[in-house]
Amino acid sequence: MPTVTISCPKCSADLKLPDRKLLGRKGKCPRCEYRFVLTEPDEVELTLLEAESPDPPAAPMVGTSAKWVPDTPPTSVTSSLASESADAASPDAFDFLSPPPTSGVSAAVSGSEANSVAPAPDSGNAASRVRDRRKSKKRGGPVFAVLGTLLFAASMAGLWWQINSNAKLAAEQAAADQKPQVNEAWQEEKRVLADANEGAKKLSPTSGAAIPLDYLPFTPHLIFHLRPSEIWSTDRKNREFIATLGDLGQWLEQQIRDITRFEPQEIEELTFAVNFGPRTSPPEVAAVVRLRSEQTLSDLQLNRFQGTRRSDLEGELYESDPFSYLLIDKKTFAVAPITMSDSLADARKYAPQAPVDIEILLRESDRSRQMTLLFDLLNIDTHREYVFREQMQIFADKFVLWFGKDVQTVGWSLHLGSELFMETLLHPNNESSALRAQRHVKVQMEKLPELLQTTARIMSPPTKGYRKMIGRFPAMMQAIVLGTSTHVGPSYVRMITLLPDKAAANLAAASLFTWNQSVITDFSGPAPTVAVAKALPEKIVDRLQMMIDVDFRNMPLQEALAFISDEIKTPIEIDGDGLKQAALTQNMKQNYDFGEVTVLKTLDAIITNPDYRDKMVMSIDETAKKIIVTSRPRATDTGLPIFDTKQGK
Repeated sequence: MPTVTISCPKCSADLKLPDRKLLGRKGKCPRCEYRFVLTEPDEVELTLLEAESPDPPAAPMVGTSAKWVPDTPPTSVTSSLASESADAASPDAFDFLSPPPTSGVSAAVSGSEANSVAPAPDSGNAASRVRDRRKSKKRGGPVFAVLGTLLFAASMAGLWWQINSNAKLAAEQAAADQKPQVNEAWQEEKRVLADANEGAKKLSPTSGAAIPLDYLPFTPHLIFHLRPSEIWSTDRKNREFIATLGDLGQWLEQQIRDITRFEPQEIEELTFAVNFGPRTSPPEVAAVVRLRSEQTLSDLQLNRFQGTRRSDLEGELYESDPFSYLLIDKKTFAVAPITMSDSLADARKYAPQAPVDIEILLRESDRSRQMTLLFDLLNIDTHREYVFREQMQIFADKFVLWFGKDVQTVGWSLHLGSELFMETLLHPNNESSALRAQRHVKVQMEKLPELLQTTARIMSPPTKGYRKMIGRFPAMMQAIVLGTSTHVGPSYVRMITLLPDKAAANLAAASLFTWNQSVITDFSGPAPTVAVAKALPEKIVDRLQMMIDVDFRNMPLQEALAFISDEIKTPIEIDGDGLKQAALTQNMKQNYDFGEVTVLKTLDAIITNPDYRDKMVMSIDETAKKIIVTSRPRATDTGLPIFDTKQGK
C-alpha cells in the first residue's frame, strides 16, 4: 500500500505511515516525542505548467563519446530504494498509543500487533538484507580493529624511524660541521721534529738530486752508489781512506774494472744494483756507468766492450761474455749479465720501480755523496748465505737482530770533505712508526760499544798492532755515538754523524781489522780465557791512577775521552755548549804517544794543553760516578767544582 506522509504539529517533522489503516490512532513523534492523533493531511491542488520547449541550438552539440543509459535503474539503486521503503515501514517510525476511536477492534493494540500489519510486498526481503548488513558489520568490527591497530603501530614505527633517521643525519651533519679537536701539544712537538729534521738536512756537505735508477733491467733490492773518481782521487785524505780499507778496497777496485772495463778514476758515477730473486738462486747484479768524459763508438766497441752487437735488439747492445753492454750515449752505458740482454734492451725505455720501502729512502738520497748504500733487512736476512761468507753468517744474524723488528729498510751514505759526514736513514715497517724506531735505535746505539767490546774479546789478533786497533774500535764507536744526532722525518729516522776528517781513516782501519779478524773467528765457541782483571776502585779519584796505553794520533777529543772512559769504566760527559762558550770544540785533535801511563797524567795533558789557554777544566761527581769536561767560564757560572789534575801526579 502507498505510504502516507504527515507532519508533526509541534516540530513540523515529516513522518511516514506505512499504512493508511493507522490513521485515527494516537502516535508519538520520534523526534520531539509529542503525542497527537494521526489524521489525514490536507490535500493541496497542484497546477501543472506546460513546459516551454527551448529554442533549437544554433549548431548541433558535439559530445566526446556516446553513452548508453539503461531504461531501468541498476540493481544497486533498486535495492537502495527498497531499503528506504523497508525503513519507512518499520514500526520504529511511530509509537502508537491507542487505537482509532471508531474501530471495533480491542481497545489496546500492542506494538507487535501493529507490526503484524501487512507490509509492502518486498518489505521482508529488505529487512533481511538490513539484518545481514548489521551482522556483517558486527563480524567485521574486530577485523577492522586489528587492522586499525596494526596500521597505527606501523604508522608509529615509521614515524619513529623517520624521526630517528633525521636525528642521526642531523648529528652526522653537526659532527661534519664541527672542527676536529686538535692536540696542540702534539702539533707543537711535530713542528719541533720537522724543524729539527730540516736543520739536520742543512748539515749535509752536498745537495744533489736523488739517485736515479734508469737503465736497470730489473727491480733492485740493494743499491750501491759510488763516485769512484772522487774516492780514488789523488787527495791525501782519500788515499789514506782507501789504504786503510786494505783488501776490501782492492777487491772493490778490481770489481769495478772487471764489470765496467774502466778505471775508477775515469768514472764519475757508478750505480750497482742487486736483485736477489728466489732464495735458492744466486742474486743478479747490474750497473749503470756514467763516465767523466765522452768516448768514441769505435773505442767503446773494439777496446772496452770487445763484444758483438745484437742487431735483433733495439739500440746499441753488445754482448761480451759474461756481460752485455747497452750504450746510452757517449758517456753513459749499462751493464748486466749476458742472459739478460733482452731485459737490458727494454730498460732503455722502461725504467724499473724500486720497492716501496726502498723508494721512500731513495727519495731522500743524494747522488753527490761519495758512497751510498740502500738495502732491505728482510732480503739480507733471507739471502745471507749469498751475501756473507759462511763464517760471517752468525755476524749477519746479529746485524739483522740489532736493528730489531721496527726497522724495514736502511740507507747509509758517507762523504769525505773537511770532516767525515755520515747519514743513516731508517724506514720502519708497517707495524711500527718513526718515533718508535728512533727510540729503539737510540737504545741500541748506546749498547753498541759494549756489544763490540764483547765481540772483540772473543777475537785473538795475531799481532800487537791488530790487537791495539781492534781494542780501540769500541772506543771509536763510542765517539760515533756521542757525535751522532737523531731526528725524525715524515716516515723515517735520520741520523747525522760528524767527525774530523782524520777519524775516517782510523775508523776505516779499525773496522777493516775487526772485520778481517771476525772472518777467521769462531763466534760459536767459548770466549778465550783472559786474566782476571783487578777489582775496579770504588772512588773515581782512585781510578785515575789506573794504567792505560796511550797512543793518540790526530784523534778527536771526544774519541780520546771515550777511549779513557772505556778503560776506567767511568762515564766522561762532555759539555759541548760549555766548550763552545770558550771557543772550544769536541773535535780538537789529540796527539800523545805516552805508552803506559796513568789516566790522571793523560787527562792532565789534555786539560792543560797550552793551546786551550787554561779554558778547559774537569769536574768529578762521586755521587753520580761520572767525570764532566767543560769550560772554566761554564764551571764558574754553574758553581761546578773544578778538579786539579796536577795533584797526585
